[in-house]
Amino acid sequence: MVSIREEASYKNYGKCLSISNGIIEALITVDVGPRIIRLACVGKENMMFEDIGRTVTHDVSSLYGEGKTWNIYGGHRLWMSPESFPETYYPDNEKVVYTTRVGGAEFTPQRQDETGLQLSLLVEMDENEPKLKITHTITNTKKTPVTGAAWSLSVLDAGGIAIVPLSKKETGLLPSRNIVLWDYTDMTDDRLLFGKDTVAVRHDASKQGALKIGIGQATGKIVYVNHGQALIKEYEADENASYPDFGSSTEVYTCPSFTEAETLSPLMTIGKNERIVHTEIWTLKDNVSAPAFTAEALADFSEKIL
Repeated sequence: MVSIREEASYKNYGKCLSISNGIIEALITVDVGPRIIRLACVGKENMMFEDIGRTVTHDVSSLYGEGKTWNIYGGHRLWMSPESFPETYYPDNEKVVYTTRVGGAEFTPQRQDETGLQLSLLVEMDENEPKLKITHTITNTKKTPVTGAAWSLSVLDAGGIAIVPLSKKETGLLPSRNIVLWDYTDMTDDRLLFGKDTVAVRHDASKQGALKIGIGQATGKIVYVNHGQALIKEYEADENASYPDFGSSTEVYTCPSFTEAETLSPLMTIGKNERIVHTEIWTLKDNVSAPAFTAEALADFSEKIL
């Protein structure tokens, strides 16, 4: 049975909603965000990064008003892609409305008056399995059409390895994989590994700077291994659809503090009251040892865990 209860306070995040089935537990912020700020097998370390000291913050007063700042907070969030500053960085520092339902709850932050976007996050937990269904919805509330994609970002705790299995579809003389690099990504960076059928990124707190990589024609799966656990995010990847960022449907970002496992919906143009919906299925496995950071070990690990 899934237990849902409001927690009076979690660290310095204020009120949170707790959802647990006795196997895994999730905490979602309701005084700010929303963020899925904690995800773990019961009794285990948090898989999510927590920005307790508010170290990642941006001044967005040029669009959103004097004194307005955006804080990463950590955890899992929803944005719209393509990324643009300051438009994407809505200062979601106000209380969140939530409605409970069997097995979970829907979280609705304030409407973004400046962009006309209304975001919502539906979190549903399986009764008997270590699984979550996360439904991300972006609604356009203004008359002007908006083009973009739902962008699902899981900001994960330091120390892990992100693994993206690549498509094995045989296409003959035509290409079957699209690898996208950001200008700050060094292809010789030893945090980045290209295997035969996988791309992997390892977090390294001692490394300065960041890297980001995007993958098109992805398999709709991304894995993050850390703290003796493995978080598997799955989603529907449409090889015939157009995606942001030169066709990326899966993206991985890492910096000295955390790693992000990101998935995206296809690009859509939505008119007033139309929506973009992007769904992920999360599975959290316990007692998982991280593989060696070699192409062979990662390929073997990916085959076994997926």
